[in-house]
Amino acid sequence: MYILGRLSSSLVVLAFILSSSCVQKPNPDSLVSSPDSLKVAVDYANGFSINRLSQGFELTVTNPWQDAKGISYKYLLTSYGKVSPKGYSEVIPIPVKSVVCLSTTHIAFIDRLNMASSVVGVSGTNFVTSKRVQERIESGLVRDVGYEQALNYELLVSLKPDVVLAYGVGAEMAGYLQKLKDLNIPVVFVGDYLEESPLGKTEWLKAFGLLFDDLPKADSIFNRIAFEYNSVMGYLPKDQKNPTVFLNLPWKDVWYFPGGQGYMANLIADAGGNYSLSHLKGNSSYPFSIENALEYAITSDIWLNTGMANSLSEVANELPIAKSLPILAEGRVFNNNNRVNPTGGNDFWESGVVNPHIILKDLIKIFHPNHIQHELVYYKPLQ
Repeated sequence: MYILGRLSSSLVVLAFILSSSCVQKPNPDSLVSSPDSLKVAVDYANGFSINRLSQGFELTVTNPWQDAKGISYKYLLTSYGKVSPKGYSEVIPIPVKSVVCLSTTHIAFIDRLNMASSVVGVSGTNFVTSKRVQERIESGLVRDVGYEQALNYELLVSLKPDVVLAYGVGAEMAGYLQKLKDLNIPVVFVGDYLEESPLGKTEWLKAFGLLFDDLPKADSIFNRIAFEYNSVMGYLPKDQKNPTVFLNLPWKDVWYFPGGQGYMANLIADAGGNYSLSHLKGNSSYPFSIENALEYAITSDIWLNTGMANSLSEVANELPIAKSLPILAEGRVFNNNNRVNPTGGNDFWESGVVNPHIILKDLIKIFHPNHIQHELVYYKPLQ
């Protein structure tokens, strides 16, 4: 009886091993045309889309630089292992462990996911405001890889990043991309800065969630931010009088204003303000002469985003012709440089990308001070 029992148990184990060896492993190429692919919700952003595949995700980035039309990059992000790159710009094994960021906004997304330890290179270490990444820079764990034409390709190769996160200001970025591809350095374009909607810009957090194989966390964080942003807009009464808002300072005798459908124009509208040049179409920048620009300043109630100026006198010194403007004489000027590091990095352009609800509160406090209890974070009044 004992012998028969042992023999029976051995046969069961053998049968299990044989049956297991007959199970087919997933075909890597099936990831490309997986029948169970599903779109992941992207509610505000226009520059990317996500499909969930059987063994990973497909990230498609469209028109990732200004004036791009009909341009798209398709990335396969998978934990499966070696997969055929057929049909994809890059195949990125996830989760990534080491990342190079060519924009400080990329750092903000990564930091918000508590993955600052993955950053090994940045463009412009002086401009980084994240404390966690600053500490890594000071410890020599993060290197400055340079900018665009001055990218240090030798250093990039030595860092061996799992991915370089790039942004493009023009079609010439495709050339830099090809150089990196020739060096077998994976590159993913991030087009957050082109988004018109403040929440659309922040929603790129989902794309970063894919890279670290933690989309649920990214999705949860974004949903909380979106809820807060939309709730804050509810603070404003319907019958309020909205102030007219003027923007920026000239650069080399040219005054650039964003289009009326751009990021800043939408923030102003959401905060209950009227952008003084809202008639400008799209989200591109428009050049004006100083004289033409000041015609809009004369009739405006509030002036925002005055470069690096820390006082009204600095604005007047940089632009003497503006001294007679009521908006300046009466001190109705607010700048978004309340959080600047010692080397000039402005946190408005870094962590602000994942804190649109806080920027919105700042603007409501400036436009309608009696409608919200809030201490300014990114903005400050100039004295």
